[in-house]
Formats: sequence, C-alpha cells, structure tokens
Amino acid sequence: MLRCADLEGEGPVARKRTGGKRGRAGAAAWPQAAAAIACALPLVAAAASPGGGEPTAADLKPASELTSQTGGPPRTQASAGGQILIVEINLNGVRKGEFTVMAAPDGDFLVDESDLKDMGVQPPYGAPVAVEGQARFSLRALQASEMRFDEAKLALFVTLPPERLPKKALDLQPGRPQRVLEPRDNSAFFNYRTLYSGDNAGGSNNLALSTELGARVGDFLLRSESTHARGAGLSQDIRYGTSLTHDNRRTLQRWTLGDFSATSGDLGSVLNLGGISFSKSYQIDPYLIRQPMASFVGNITSPAQAEIYLDGVRVRTETLQPGQFALRNLNYYGGQREVAVVIRDRFGREQTLVYPFYFTDANLREGFHDYSYNLGLQRQNLGIASNDYGKLALSAFHRYGISDSLTLGGRGEAEPGRFNLGAMAALRLDKLGVVSGSLSAGHNPAGSGWAGIARYAYQARQFNGQAELRRTSPHYETLGQAATADRPKTELSAGASYGTALIGSLNVDWRQLRQYQGSDQRSVSLGYSRTLFGSLSVLASISRVTSALNAGSSTSFFLALTYSPKRDVTTNFFHSRQAGSSSDVVQFGTNTPVGEGFGYRMVSERSSSDGLGDGYRFAPSLQYNGPHGVYTVDLVSNRSPGGASQQAYQLGIGGGIAYVGGALAFSRPVTDSFGIVKVGELEGVRVYHSAQEIGRTDATGRVFLPNLGSYVANRVVIDDRDIPIDYVIADKELNISPPLRSGSVIRFDVMRIQATTGRLAVQVAGQAQAAEYIDLFVMNDGKEVTTPTGRGGEFYIENLKPGRHAARFMLGERRCAFELTVPPSQEMLIDLGELHVCQFDH
Repeated sequence: MLRCADLEGEGPVARKRTGGKRGRAGAAAWPQAAAAIACALPLVAAAASPGGGEPTAADLKPASELTSQTGGPPRTQASAGGQILIVEINLNGVRKGEFTVMAAPDGDFLVDESDLKDMGVQPPYGAPVAVEGQARFSLRALQASEMRFDEAKLALFVTLPPERLPKKALDLQPGRPQRVLEPRDNSAFFNYRTLYSGDNAGGSNNLALSTELGARVGDFLLRSESTHARGAGLSQDIRYGTSLTHDNRRTLQRWTLGDFSATSGDLGSVLNLGGISFSKSYQIDPYLIRQPMASFVGNITSPAQAEIYLDGVRVRTETLQPGQFALRNLNYYGGQREVAVVIRDRFGREQTLVYPFYFTDANLREGFHDYSYNLGLQRQNLGIASNDYGKLALSAFHRYGISDSLTLGGRGEAEPGRFNLGAMAALRLDKLGVVSGSLSAGHNPAGSGWAGIARYAYQARQFNGQAELRRTSPHYETLGQAATADRPKTELSAGASYGTALIGSLNVDWRQLRQYQGSDQRSVSLGYSRTLFGSLSVLASISRVTSALNAGSSTSFFLALTYSPKRDVTTNFFHSRQAGSSSDVVQFGTNTPVGEGFGYRMVSERSSSDGLGDGYRFAPSLQYNGPHGVYTVDLVSNRSPGGASQQAYQLGIGGGIAYVGGALAFSRPVTDSFGIVKVGELEGVRVYHSAQEIGRTDATGRVFLPNLGSYVANRVVIDDRDIPIDYVIADKELNISPPLRSGSVIRFDVMRIQATTGRLAVQVAGQAQAAEYIDLFVMNDGKEVTTPTGRGGEFYIENLKPGRHAARFMLGERRCAFELTVPPSQEMLIDLGELHVCQFDH
C-alpha cells in the first residue's frame, strides 16, 4: 500500500516537473494518482520540500517572467492548495483521453495549452495562470457550463460552448465518380449518310451525301462538315463548317479557330462567324455545379445526428461532432424549397432549423465566371454557299458571380458602322424568386437606340410564375437585323401554372406585342396536363389570338394522348383545330435501341378544311442499327381532298469509320466520342456500356463502342463469366472520360495463367541426386524470378514464356548454371519431367 510519504518527489507532480504532461505512463501511474488525491498534496508544497508545508517566495516566480503561446504574460498565479490529477477528460460527450490537470480549491480546473489544442479546443484561451513556471488555462474562463469530476472513475466531464470546439464542414454535393481514366489518344473518325429519294409523280430522283470528318491530336480537335447533292440535273457541294478546337480540362477554357456560332445575349444576335473564339465551357466538367447551392451553419454541444429535408423529404443523414458545423453545397432542381435540418442528440432531444432557399441556374456561384469572346467574318448564305464571308464582327459577353445572390455581367457586339453594348444582372431572393434584366444601347446608320428586358420568375413545388417586359426604341438594331423586318416596340408576357399529382397541372399564359411595323397582337392560352392512370397521359390547350390589323380573333385547340403499353413502345394521338381546319394524327412505334436492333414508327393523319374535304397521309418508317451502319426506309403516301394520290420514298444508309490505337473500325455513325475495348486476345467476351450490351469481342479481343459521352464518366464493363478459367483480369469495370469527339483505347488487362513444373536432378560422382529444398533462379522477360524446389527437386513457376531461359542454383557450395527450355503449349500446366542439369565429380 502506498503511503503519502512514499509519494514525496514521485507521482504525477514529479512527472510534471520532468516534462511529462499527460498521464500516459501506463497502469503503474494509477495507484500513485489515487494516493495523490487521497493525501491532497498541495501543488506548491510538493515543489518546496519533502515534508510539505507552504511555498516560499522563492518557489513562486513573478507573473511577468512567464509567457505563453497565446501571447502576453499570465494574469495571475496558482493559489496554494491545488492538486495535480491525471484524469480521463470527456469533452462535450466525447472521450478525449488522459490528461494532467490541476484542480483548484474553488472548483476550477487548469489545463496546459498544448493539451487544450490536442483536445481540439479553439483559441483564444484567455489569460494564462502561472503554475510552477508553466502557463495553464482556466476551464471556467473558457465558459465551461459543466465541470464535473468523478473521483471513482478519475474522469472529468466538461461542457464548453460550441464556438470553443472545432468547426466541421460537410460537403453535400454529389460525389464525382472514382477512378476515372482520362485518355488522350490520337484518333480520327469519318461519318457519312446517304439519302436516296424519289416519288411516283414524275419528279426527279435525288441523291444526297452528308459527311463529317474529325481528327484529334492530344487536346486539339479538327472537324469539318459538308454535303453533296445531285438531282434534277443539278449538283451542289456545300461545306457547312470547319473548325479547330482546343479544350483545357483544368481551366475549363475552350479556344476555337474556324467556323462557329456566337451570341452575346438576349439583346444581341446569333452570329455565324469564321474566325476565333475564346470561352468558358462548363461542358468540359459536367460534374461541376456552377449555380448557387444551399449552405447552412449551426452549432451543437454534444454528438448528434443531422437529417436534412427538402420540402419534407429526407435527402441526407450525417453524424456531427460537438462544435460548429457547416453543411455546404446542397443542390436541387429549380425553385423555392424549404430546407430543414433536424438535429437529434444521443438523448433524443431534437432541434429543427428551417432555411428557405431558391435554386436556380440563372445565377452563378460566388466567384464563378461565364464568358465568350468571338471575332470573325460573318458567314452569309450558310447552307447554300460554302465560302461566303462578309463583314468583320465582334460578339462577346461576360458574367460574374458577385455573390450567390447577385450575378452581374456585360455584353456587346459590333461591326463596321454598327454596334450595341450593355449590362446584365440577376438577383436571386431565397423567398421571392429571381429578378433579372438587361439594358443595351447602340448606334447604326439609322441612328442611336436602346433596348431593355426585365424578367421575374418564381417557382415552387406546386406553383410557377413568370413575367417579362421587353422594350425596344425605334432605331435599336442588332447585327444582321434586316432594316425592313418587323420591329417589336413592346412585348409583355406573363404566365402561371399550378399542379399536383391528384389534379394534374394547369397553366395560363398571356402575351401582348406592339410593333413599329406590322400588326399588334394579343394572345391568351390555357393548358392542362395529367397522367390519367398507369402510362396514359393527356395534354390539352386552347388559345385565342387577337390581331389589330385584322380587327378579329382566332381560336385554336390542341389535344394529345400518350400511352406506353410497355417499355420502348409508345402510342400517340393528336387532335388540333384552328380557323376552319382540323387534323387527327395517330402514331405508333418503338424506340430504336442504343445498340443493334430494329425500331419502327407508323403515322396516320387525317386533315380537313371547310369546303375542301378530307385529305389523308400514311407514313411508315423503319430503322435498323447494324454492327457497321444504320439503315432507314421511309415511305409517305398522300391523298388530297380531291382524290389524287402520291407516294414518295426515301432510303438511307449511314455509318462511321473510326481509327484509334492502330485499329480501324467500321460502325454506326459516331455521334460523340468512341472507343475500342481490348480484352487481351480473347474472343466472345460480352461488353456493356451504361448497362446495355454493346457486343462481343472478335478474334483479336476487340469490340467497338460508337457512342461514348464526352467528358462524362462512361461505365464500361466486361462479363467475367466469358473469361476462361485459366485467365485472370485486373478489372472488369472501368470509368472512361474521353475528350470531345475523341477516340480511346479501353484496355482490360487479362493474363493467362500457365505453369511450368519439373524435377531438378544433378549427377554427383556418377550418382543422380535430386536438387531438393534450394532456391532456383530463372530469367524471364529480363527479370530474375526465384522459386524454391521441394521434395525430389520439384519446382513450379508461373507464366514462363516459351523459349530458353537462363537458370541457376547453389547446391551447398557448388554452383549449377543451365538453360531451362519451355516448349510452346496451350495447356495450363507444362510438365518438363525430370531434368538432369549439372554434373559434379564429388
């Protein structure tokens, strides 16, 4: 049994003096700690003399001589009568481990600064207290709401304010796919589509060939599109566009040299230019969310579980530690949503925090840019002439997220003698929706003018509403705007919709248009849609248009019924009526599969006009996706109200030729990126893309994938059931993210397991002796492999290539070097039998 006298110069106080801060010396320290509590050793007495007693003036240093890492001298000194304890600290319900603390007579506890940091307590810690020349800090000064010492368990339970505890941030946005490969293979492709058409009305037969050529080298893509048509004694060759594109995956910036389309915003034009373009392209990273996302902060004093709800539906559950927390980047589709965070601690107590948030893509996240700068010659007669370029033009816009609520930007366009430029803004209000607008002014040969747009949009779970006002002065013009075109003076529109699962969706829209030239108009429409039962849905609308020029109005009605009896099969019925004419259409068909297979569509229409009678149209079409092309047949049979009939037909063949990784593939048209899957040289292995079977590998172990998505993670899987038993595969699933319109080689590493076995024997003084229990060294593919021999000299080596291999081993102090010859074989196990490799005299 320990006595008080036995602890003099020992125990936790002595360990503290020698530099140990925590009671981590093992189980032997606990009896001493318990005895120290029982004896109530004064801290300063232990420092003064073995016999105890009060400290002298020499034992207590002035506070001005002590410093701490928090800066400044200690404010006060420890009073006599404190105790040094080694305790298990439980901070806000979380065990932090064993620490050395000083228990003050007034019920306070003093803790070393480094221990506070190790426990995660956040500075500042206040004024330090001098204890034996060291700075300690008061838990009471840290505003501890609880300091409970359990003497039986030597445990100290402390509760600090949440702001004293570590901050925890949880990112709630969807995670990116893991282990995504980003290939940069050089590749090329050529797409073609031939259409042959004719009729029985004596018209000429026509032949048209559309082509697209693309080639990629690293980050550069070259593309060109053209069409070639022959018919009625005429021929036409047209180039639609040629461009060189460079994408930077790190900065999401895109450079384009050649032909492209550009726009500067609602108050500008859509221009077809031949020149240079520089833009921010968020398509390069489809997983990056550029619109504002909901973020919330709070604090808790004990461990808890947070449940996150959107409009009453739980979307996420997270475990939180005591302290301040931030839930960031919660994304949802558009509209005003009520986000609730329910925090439930271990005692079942709940706290609910409710935040309104408006989700919209009209704004940019704080600090995000969106821009496009374009300079080039305007293309004239696109689709008619190949190289008709006109005036030089500039088109640009730039938007920036000032905050998650405010996005500002500027725009402009110019050509010789004509320009317009202005500002854009979008304000997001969590409870009220989005207010946005644009104002622009310009000059042209007709004079100076201005234009403006103001918009308001609000969307909630069941209600949507929007309004827009557009105003244009008489002389405001955009690039390419014809001088004689109808000029809108004022356009005002408003709409609202309301819908529930029970009653369906009801919407109403109103529009008023006033023009400088032409007729003023006013229209109102009412629409309704609902899923009736199962896969049967209805859509109906009625609208009325009033024209000031005609001093009258017209009413139109539209009805659509859609029914899908099974997957990929759709039946539609459309009825429309307007100004004395009506039409009824029945449509039935199946979707063409992504891979190989058939798809068809049947369309039957009856149309009638007052006083003219009825006309009929029947149009069946068939499409087959083959392994090397797409084949289509379209027929149209028309019967006019007078009884005359006409039949027309169109035959189409389309395909693609792709090159990547030294391999050429003939396939269906390449509409985006493509790939060649390589599974060693195994034939008949099924390959899947996006859970759909694409095909089986050929005799060279290859299968072509014609439709990989650019920049997204394409999940490509091989069926390991098709892998022979004597092969192993490293991965049966890969995520591939290719660049825009590129080809990639997708390799699934497979290796055949083929073992070579035999028995080694040597001749010693004319007697055969097995080379047992030695290490055999064999050169294989430039590397030396080691394998032990067993009883009788038996050895076993995997994947030795056919041919001769240098081999050696040591038998005692005798060295044996020889050639190990492996014959070609398709067997899993090659048995070389007994090999007599070396001969020794003794």
